[in-house]
Amino acid sequence: MPDITDNILREVSTLQSSMIRSFDREVSSIDGILKLTLGEPDFDTPAQITQAACKSLAEGHTHYAPNAGTEGLRKAITRYLKRRRDLVYSPRQIIVTLGASEALSSILGGLLDSDTTLLYPEPAFNLYRTMAILSNAEPYPIDTSHSDFKITPETLDNALLDVRRRGRKPIVTINYPNNPTGVALNSAELRKLSEVIKEHDALVISDEVYAEIHFGEPSNDICTADSIARYIPDRTILVDSTSKTFAMTGWRVGYFAAPEPLAALLGKVHQARVSTAATFCQDAAEEGYLHCDKNIEGMVQAYRERRDYLFNALTDLKFDIASPDGAFYLYTRIPDSFTGSGIDFARTLARQAKVAAIPGEAFVSGPSRHIRFSYAASMSELHEAVRRISRWLHQ
Repeated sequence: MPDITDNILREVSTLQSSMIRSFDREVSSIDGILKLTLGEPDFDTPAQITQAACKSLAEGHTHYAPNAGTEGLRKAITRYLKRRRDLVYSPRQIIVTLGASEALSSILGGLLDSDTTLLYPEPAFNLYRTMAILSNAEPYPIDTSHSDFKITPETLDNALLDVRRRGRKPIVTINYPNNPTGVALNSAELRKLSEVIKEHDALVISDEVYAEIHFGEPSNDICTADSIARYIPDRTILVDSTSKTFAMTGWRVGYFAAPEPLAALLGKVHQARVSTAATFCQDAAEEGYLHCDKNIEGMVQAYRERRDYLFNALTDLKFDIASPDGAFYLYTRIPDSFTGSGIDFARTLARQAKVAAIPGEAFVSGPSRHIRFSYAASMSELHEAVRRISRWLHQ
């Protein structure tokens, strides 16, 4: 009898499952484990957002929304982008999606083919590589480990030259503040990257889901991270989500903002894949983008305090940590005294210290000597994690 899995595309058969999720499941079976693994806010969604969803349901907003998103939400997003990030978009440039993951999936599904190369700085969220493989495109990770985990204009220029020499079409993806390093680019660095992208006539997808969780150089009075869309709006597809900004991971509402012709075309891919996000969830997100600035700022202040505590505590324990300007992660080199890989160290840490962090192999295409801690956890959990790690290291 033929194997039913022979019907599956070869690209799907060779895909690796997300190591973030698989490792989290693995360590969850350890009794008493303290997990600093997943990138999920520990805050609840602000009450007024939840109340807006209840009001929407009570008013019968349970039918299909327009494929691009409700007019109210798209207008609210443009107002938010102008108010907090000083970026100018019209509602026609906004496509509401099922979170940032679907935004990226639809965008890359509409842009990538066998003649395309997807360039992205590494370490990176694994969805970029996955989408390149599914689209039969070439994944092109750019190592940033020797430049403080920042992609440099020179490195990007050389990579784009290589892609163009081989007659391939380049698409660039950047993610700052970055998962897993927490590193962000300042305005001058983004401006220089934009010049390289423009020179090579390339498009850039800017994954900005952590833009609000930013502790570095302010790009405006509010201190959100700057966007490359400020410098090359005609070449940028900006991706964002309510998940981190408003602690709405389970609501699945995101969006992308793009030049109007691109938004219209990529919106067709979104429509074919998922049709539309739930109407009442969009109404809830609209409340967030219009009226929840104070909630954002309260969460960011808590993340800043946690970042400062955990960074200093782990540095005192002789961990070498990438300087984090945003997101809620510490990307930590494992001690030189440990001879194994990142995944070996993460497993040992989980089993012996009962603290779980994600191995660096989840974010690179080869071996790693790093692990990622998420500080989207309470301060008491962070104190306990440090106590356990310290006791384990000194036993």
